[in-house]
Amino acid sequence: MKQRIRVATIITNRNKVLLVKHVHPESEYTWWVPPGGGIKKEDSSIFDCAKRETFEETNLKIEALKIIYLREYLDKRDSLKNIDGKLNIEIFILADSYDGEVNMNNIKGNGPDELYIKQIEWLSKDEMQDIVVYPEILKNDFWIDYRQKFFNTKYLGRQI
Repeated sequence: MKQRIRVATIITNRNKVLLVKHVHPESEYTWWVPPGGGIKKEDSSIFDCAKRETFEETNLKIEALKIIYLREYLDKRDSLKNIDGKLNIEIFILADSYDGEVNMNNIKGNGPDELYIKQIEWLSKDEMQDIVVYPEILKNDFWIDYRQKFFNTKYLGRQI
C-alpha cells in the first residue's frame, strides 16, 4: 500500500475557518477541507509544506508552528490516476497569522488542484453543519479546542 503525508493549515478569522471546496471531476462528490496537500522533497519541513500549499490554494502567506490534529484516511481508489488507493497521514497545523487577500489565482495551471478546487470560503460552525467537511471535528469539537487554545495535539483516528 502506498502512503502519502498531507499537511493542512487551519486558519481562523472571527469565529470562521477558511475552507477549500473540492468537487471530484468524475463523481461530483463535494467536500470542504482546510488548504493543504502532499509534502514534497523541496519542503524543508511540514511547516514549509503548510506555507507552500496554503499559498498555492488561497494566496495567503501564513506563519504556523503548532500541530493540533493528526488523522489517517484510506483512499480506496483514485480513479483519475487508475491506481489503488493510498493511506494518507494528515497533519493539521494551526496558523498563528496570515497575510494577503484570499483568491484562487495560484490554482490555475496547477495540475490536479485546478480540476478539483472550485471555491474558497470563510465558514462558521453553523455554516458547516449541512456540508461535508474534513476533518469532521471542525463542525463541533474544534470550537471547544479553539477556546482552550489547543492544549494537546489530538489523534482523530483512521477513516475509510
